[in-house]
Amino acid sequence: MNVATEKQVQIIRPLAEYSDNARIQRVAAYCRVSTDSDDQVNSFLNQVRYYTDFIRTSDKMELVDIYADEGITGTSLNKRDDFKRMLNDARLGKIDRIYVKSVQRFARNSLECLESVRKLAEYGASVYFENDRIDTRSMSSEMILYIKSAFAQNDSLNFSKRMAMSYRMKMEEGNFITYCAPYGYRLDNGSLVIVEEEAVIVVRIFDMYLAGKGMGQIAAILNREGVLSRDGKWNKAHIRYILSNEKYIGDALLQKTYTPEILPLRNRKNNGERDKFYVTNSHPAIISREVFEAAQQRLKEREQYAPKKPKQQYLLTRMIYCNECGWAYKRRVQNGITYWVCSRKGNSGHECGGKNLLESEIFSSFIIMYNRLRQYETLLVDNTLTQLIDIRTKLVSDSQEIAEIDAEIAKLCSQNDMYSKLRAKNIMDEVSYAEQTAELQNRITTLRSRRMKLISEDEDTHYIEDLRFLKELLQSYPPAILSFDENLFTAIVERIKADDNGNITFVLKGGLNLKESVGVAA
Repeated sequence: MNVATEKQVQIIRPLAEYSDNARIQRVAAYCRVSTDSDDQVNSFLNQVRYYTDFIRTSDKMELVDIYADEGITGTSLNKRDDFKRMLNDARLGKIDRIYVKSVQRFARNSLECLESVRKLAEYGASVYFENDRIDTRSMSSEMILYIKSAFAQNDSLNFSKRMAMSYRMKMEEGNFITYCAPYGYRLDNGSLVIVEEEAVIVVRIFDMYLAGKGMGQIAAILNREGVLSRDGKWNKAHIRYILSNEKYIGDALLQKTYTPEILPLRNRKNNGERDKFYVTNSHPAIISREVFEAAQQRLKEREQYAPKKPKQQYLLTRMIYCNECGWAYKRRVQNGITYWVCSRKGNSGHECGGKNLLESEIFSSFIIMYNRLRQYETLLVDNTLTQLIDIRTKLVSDSQEIAEIDAEIAKLCSQNDMYSKLRAKNIMDEVSYAEQTAELQNRITTLRSRRMKLISEDEDTHYIEDLRFLKELLQSYPPAILSFDENLFTAIVERIKADDNGNITFVLKGGLNLKESVGVAA
């Protein structure tokens, strides 16, 4: 019979060197600022100075970096490059803690805010929102964070609604001012004014189209004559835009696009989801209504009889790019033979020296390239990986320059604040203030450019990871192949660069470039 014994619990204290209080925290800060020049309190420069001083004055914190996105919407992560860079650094284990002024500065989209916080938690990084006093190390803070970000999201949606209502009222009254003047016009105090030299080209385009020329032919003629569109060379899209734009008869169709009240806020084509407003005689006309209607009728007839070909994706679609002009190659089949040709050739009169490539030869070149890669894997992959790691180590040791740049920016920021205070007290006149602050801003811009260049060099980390992935991937495939393997090709090849001499370069994961000769088509 077992005799019951009393449970005993022994507390094992953590070693001092492993406790959170003893360990130096690798700290970063995230700033996102308004484009409003009067927003001095939350300006980028002030935040950089604040966090630089705050983190560096503590002997328990080590500054990793200050991540900042200037004047970009917080409703989506897509346009916030530094935010994404911060997430990547946290994923690489570089950050323990992130300081942010408020939830609104972090995100205005509830879902993305929570997802980012949870993702950072998985990477071992916590976030502290100073104004809101929310610390994501405490699980109870997540609900508070959701409520706060929901309010911030609601503010963004309400602002979008107010702007949409304002635009709608102006459209209903016919007073909406366009923000972009089409070719042939310029904006003058909110009104469209004819640009005579461009208007002549617009008239020619309509005349040539009604005379029977196609849009590609018209673009080619203008390009040969050296006439430029506002984007440079003319193409079919430019010609179609002019032929179908009602503004050339002095009218304006308003609300062609709209912004739905969902995040992220993005413009969409109005296919009947919102009212449209057609304003006649809103500005001077370039084309008569009779000419415009005739052009619309011809456009409609050509679209009606144009064959509808479904777009098909092939293995090499958008994989081959011309080294001479940068355009992608497209697939052609002639007499049962498949080859790839630079899509710029013959496009609106363009010429290109890129060679036509036989598809079968591309696949054969891949087999040769792969076998050579496996034969010299140590030299091509292992040695390159070692060199990149050495370079990355050196860059980390040279990061003192970034610290010096941050200190200089903080110093210039202080001077800028001093001038602002002197101007506010009428001690400094407007002209002197403008001269002094302009000089400071130029210097700050130069420093920021240098800082971003140094940071961009950290892309070596990305290449190192890709090379390691490539090395692991190669181990799962045979050391040599006799036939083309589609799965292997898509796994290790990012793109192909085609030279004008018939050679192609396979760009592999991790940035490896391996050149091979290939048979060309006539």
